Amino acid sequence: MTIIERRPPSRQQATKPEAAGIDIATTRPGTPGGIFMRQFWHALYRSQDLPAGQAKPIRIMSEDFALFRGHSGQAQVVDYHCPHRGAPLHLGWIEEDSIRCVYHGWKFDCSGQCVDQPAEEAGFARKVQLRTYPTREYLGLIFGYFGPGEPPPFPHFPHRTTEGLIQVWNVERVPCNYLQSFENSMDEVHVAFAHQPGGSHAKLSADLPIITAEETDWGMLRYGTRKSGKVRHTLHYAPNLTRVIVPPLAGMDGVGGWTEIYFSFTPVDDENHLWLITSHVAVTGKDADAYRAKRAEYDRAVAAAPPVMDVVRDIWSGKLRFADVVHPDLAIVQDIAVQAGQGRIEDREAERLGRSDAGIILWRKILTREFRAIAEGRRAKRWTTPPADVAPTLGF
Repeated sequence: MTIIERRPPSRQQATKPEAAGIDIATTRPGTPGGIFMRQFWHALYRSQDLPAGQAKPIRIMSEDFALFRGHSGQAQVVDYHCPHRGAPLHLGWIEEDSIRCVYHGWKFDCSGQCVDQPAEEAGFARKVQLRTYPTREYLGLIFGYFGPGEPPPFPHFPHRTTEGLIQVWNVERVPCNYLQSFENSMDEVHVAFAHQPGGSHAKLSADLPIITAEETDWGMLRYGTRKSGKVRHTLHYAPNLTRVIVPPLAGMDGVGGWTEIYFSFTPVDDENHLWLITSHVAVTGKDADAYRAKRAEYDRAVAAAPPVMDVVRDIWSGKLRFADVVHPDLAIVQDIAVQAGQGRIEDREAERLGRSDAGIILWRKILTREFRAIAEGRRAKRWTTPPADVAPTLGF
């Protein structure tokens, strides 16, 4: 029997009824959503994947850039195109902390100033400036700021300061709009169903919580109240980062225990986004050694397993049953299959939201309010850096 691979259809009706004409899914330049998102720092790349002396192309919020690391170790985001003839700058090479264009050898330092033009008259270089973007590193990730004026304070969110290890996860490129995954992180009830195969979230599935949420100066605080009265706190930092305590990955077999993660959903464009995740693993001493050994074993298993998106496509096509999948990154496979399976841009007009969607409903109202203020030229909310003393709780 021939199996025809099918891709969930692209569902382009973006974001009503709350939006009433405001598209809350887009981050394209010049749109209310694009203007809103460019107020914040965004995770771009794993630090470990950018050695000194290398340059990479990146695409963030429907715009292309070059990212390079100088020989001193400094990372820098610059415009994708050389201002001379438009060649891609990431094709060039790094000299000290500068990047030289492969096309005609024009060289730019980290400030964007052209400092050398081999075939041009002396003095011309000082008239040429390449646009650069504030670039910082934190918790094993590279962040960039793409808005106007001075960036907000950095780091833009706190992390746990107790003893433990910082673990950076593999980066996933997910073929759907970023908001679908950010909203999924607000949906605690799905874990009892989407993650039931494999049992990774069994403790969270013991009883279904009542979901409530409240807006804060820095985003949204969501509560999952259990029958026991215990409450799970999950933090959603504006505009696209979730801080939450989660069980170990399937391939870790429980080693390292439950970890606190910082989960960035970074838009590539309106139909694709990145998952960039850092964990705080609460292990020290011999437990830390055991974790590192198990993590190395897990990494080997991931490398030997089919790529996550290949498995997801097999699920979509019907070649694999969702309930039968075995993979070291099982929860990631499950989440992407469901979230990207909603379509590249989910049709929110077709939804029937219920009580368990309280966090999603509140966040859409916040986005609609903020985007409308931007569209109408009114003053929008001034977001603050989250306080260090508000942290997620496990709640069972």
